Amino acid sequence: MRAAGPIALAGLWLGLGVCPAGADGLLVESDPMRVMSDTPEYCWHLAGEVAAAQRAVLNPSPDVRVLAHEGRRMCRIGLTRGGILRLRRALLLLRGEPQ
Repeated sequence: MRAAGPIALAGLWLGLGVCPAGADGLLVESDPMRVMSDTPEYCWHLAGEVAAAQRAVLNPSPDVRVLAHEGRRMCRIGLTRGGILRLRRALLLLRGEPQ
């Protein structure tokens, strides 16, 4: 059997979401909105960011209001990952960033 070449290994790393630099202890951040934690504390931190961003916008869209409300509700009842996803989406919409 032939040994895997560097291109095959790179494809495997990318396919698995592993960064070769991560093995050396280097942090590579490609997405600034990437969830690094799914704790209730992070969920509430994100809810605070969304609330601050909503106050900065004159008239947030109904989508943003619903996402923010549902995200806070999910944080409150312990559905942390779902809450984080909704709050992140609301924050992206508020910032006008592409989804």
